[in-house]
Formats: sequence, C-alpha cells, structure tokens
Amino acid sequence: MSVVVMGVGYCGSFPTSGGHSYRELIARAAAMAYQDANITPEEVDGAVSVEEDFVSGYSIADEYVPDQIGMVRKPVYTIAGDFLHGICSAVMQLRTGQFQTVVVEAYSKASNILTKDELINFAYDPIFNRFGVSPHYLAGIEMRSFMDRYGVDSQTIASVAAGSRTLALANPLAPYGEKLAVDDVLGSRPVAEPLTELMIARPADAAVVAVLGIGPEAAERASHPITISGTGWNSANSIIERRDHSFSEATERAALMALGEAELDIEEVDVFYLADLYAHRLLMHQLALNLPPEPLPFVNPDGGAQGTGDLFEATSGPRFFDAVRMLREEAGAHQMEDAEVALVHGWRGLPTDSCAVVVLEG
Repeated sequence: MSVVVMGVGYCGSFPTSGGHSYRELIARAAAMAYQDANITPEEVDGAVSVEEDFVSGYSIADEYVPDQIGMVRKPVYTIAGDFLHGICSAVMQLRTGQFQTVVVEAYSKASNILTKDELINFAYDPIFNRFGVSPHYLAGIEMRSFMDRYGVDSQTIASVAAGSRTLALANPLAPYGEKLAVDDVLGSRPVAEPLTELMIARPADAAVVAVLGIGPEAAERASHPITISGTGWNSANSIIERRDHSFSEATERAALMALGEAELDIEEVDVFYLADLYAHRLLMHQLALNLPPEPLPFVNPDGGAQGTGDLFEATSGPRFFDAVRMLREEAGAHQMEDAEVALVHGWRGLPTDSCAVVVLEG
C-alpha cells in the first residue's frame, strides 16, 4: 500500500524567536499539520521525533515533545539525524502494518545557542580532527577538492549562493532572502578559503511537522494527499581521511535507492530540493544526481537553506514542506508549472556525508 503525506505544518523561519519557545514552535507547526491533514491528534498512532540532545540542550530531549504533538502515552521514536531520515523511518513503521498514521517532527531553536560553531566542532573526532580552527575547515577542503576535480570556479559557486538568496525573496518563509551579486559573496569574510561567509547558510529557528498515512483510507481522508513513492538513505565513510571530499557518494546511493523504489529515472523528476548548507555542496549533490554543476531553475526554487536557514536536524524540513506545496500547486510566487514529481534530499551536515532522499508524486 502507498504511504501518503496527509498534511504538513511549518512555523518559521526566524533569525530569532524570542516570542516563542521551542515548544510553542512545535505546537503551532503541529496544529497546522493536523488541520492540513483533516485529522485530530487523537487519531494519530505514533510519532517520529528528530532531535539531538546536544543541540537541544536537554538529556532525552524527545521527552519534551509528546505534549506539543498530542502523543501522550503513545509511542514516540527518536531519530538523531536529518528530518528526511525521520520521514524514511516513519514510512518503514507504516509499512509494518502496526500503524495507520504517524507524525514526524523536527525543530531548531538556534537563537538559544551562543556558540553555534562548537556544535560542528563537537562532531569531529576529538583526537585527530579538532585543530583549534574554524570547524568549517572541512567545507573549505571540500570546496577546493570539488573545484579542482570538476573545473568549477569560485564565481560559479558564488553565483549559487547569490542566486539562492535572490530566489528566497519570493518565499515569505525565508528570512534570509536578499539581492546579492557574485562579488558580494566573493568579497565577504573568508572563513576557510576559498569558502566565504555568504556561502554558508545562517542559523534560524523553526519547527516542521508532517502527518503520514498509509492506504486508500489515508488518501481519501486527506484533502490534498501526496504519495511518497520512494525513500533512500546512505552514509559514506565517517573517517574523513578516507573519504572523497569532491563527491557525495551517500547522495548518489540514497538517490539510486529512492528512485529504484519509485521506479523512476532521474529525467522524470520535475523539481529537486537539495541540501545547500554550503553553496558548493548544492553543486556536489547535483553532480551525484547526474545533473550539471551549475545553477539550475528547477533546483531549490524556494531559495533552499541559504534562504530559510540552517535548522540543524530540521534543515530539510522546509524543503519537504515546499515540495508538498509545490506538487499541490500551492507554492505561491515560486510555483513551477506542471510539477508532478519532486525529489527531496537531506544532508546531516559536517563532518558527515550522511544523506537521505525522498521521492514525492502529486
């Protein structure tokens, strides 16, 4: 039986959200998702919570989630990964036959964190990979390796960052939309040469919730159901000295898995939502999907994470939200004509090459 997206909710993004606690962000996104799905929390069988204790600042952070999404005394399964990893987990749970509806939740309260770069630094091996420099150093290595191997220049990568921020001006949910030129990006503060500050997505606060169901009952219940026709995930070598830093092997393998399950070729996908926490990473992910390493009009029409921000575990959530809205023809100013198949990609962030891919059909 087919798994469908019954409803989605999104509260954000905000550079800072002093007027909302993280619980209020989650509760608002959940209320939106349940209304969109034409369902009540009491009818949901379980949930997948996507958080990392260290980022949230609490031990067993998922214990602070059930109230907001209406899962009191119901199973809540936690994924310490990207939002799309949570979607993949929920799909598997639904296919066991033990659940009819599952909700997936993730959030970011980046404005509560004083030393955001230390989160990245903490993820590196404490003996071999913490050098007392910017933890974005690996992104600089990736960017240089990618440029050297594929003949891509820094102007092309800067045009990706500038183009994404400009596209985000058409997305009311993207706080970092602005009119940028290539020279603005290249001339911004160096972080880890050739990487500059405006090539990196800025942190933001948000919460995203998706309600998934299985079978014809779920499709009939939802006002605008979207089918999840394929899921895939993969993680490349965690030892960064043994990894190819010019290519995202995990993206390639996760996409092959998802497209294989969906029985689709890459040419049949109409719109792509790809992880772009760093501008060069967007081009790396395009290459892994056999797309050319250049700005493309059907990739991240919402402005990507460059526009909506780095939301930690929830970063791919706005891409998933926008993909659902795009296939419903509800994307507003950046709506694409005849978009029927969307591929959504999520990356866990540095220092990993851990990725997930979901294929949606309208």
